[in-house]
Amino acid sequence: MDLAFLFAISGGLWVQSWYLLGYYPNPKTLGIVASTVAIILLGVVIFPVAPVVQTPAPGLNEFFVDVPTALSAFILMWVVYEAMVAGVYLWGLDTRSLGFYGLLLWIGSGIFAVYMFVGGELLRSGVVEPVSWLLGVVAILLAIQSALLFFYLALQPPGAGEPSSSTMRTVTGWFFLVFSAAITVLGGLMVLGLDPSL
Repeated sequence: MDLAFLFAISGGLWVQSWYLLGYYPNPKTLGIVASTVAIILLGVVIFPVAPVVQTPAPGLNEFFVDVPTALSAFILMWVVYEAMVAGVYLWGLDTRSLGFYGLLLWIGSGIFAVYMFVGGELLRSGVVEPVSWLLGVVAILLAIQSALLFFYLALQPPGAGEPSSSTMRTVTGWFFLVFSAAITVLGGLMVLGLDPSL
């Protein structure tokens, strides 16, 4: 489940980075890729496979939310994002709504990163039980990308649409490109046997 998410979301963001950098002008391609990624991620949630990262061994302190549930909720947030990207670039929906959703992704990714680094027992019992440094790092990278998307799209004047070129667009494109490659590398290292737990 987590590997499929890492590779699918990094692929979608990789394609979006090239669009933001202006290397292909046709938004329909991005919309088709985003809708495909949304379908793949939705399939991952509907037909789950046991994640590589597991909840730590049960003890006195059980997690209030287990890892598969938290991961499914996180993936569903990104399913909605990819569906919105498809709507914006296939059917011309408002780009500012995508930017404002970036704020929600920013917050959600930050919460997921905290969950991966400190576990699900911090508020209930005060016990820190880390889950996965790797998924925590991925969530931080996705949170930074979401923040950039928010500042790039949501703060545009109403009705202005997406600017064809701007400094913020270029910066966002480069962050999407580098961070999506980093997420792919982390997923590949997990396939090769890197231990994602702390």
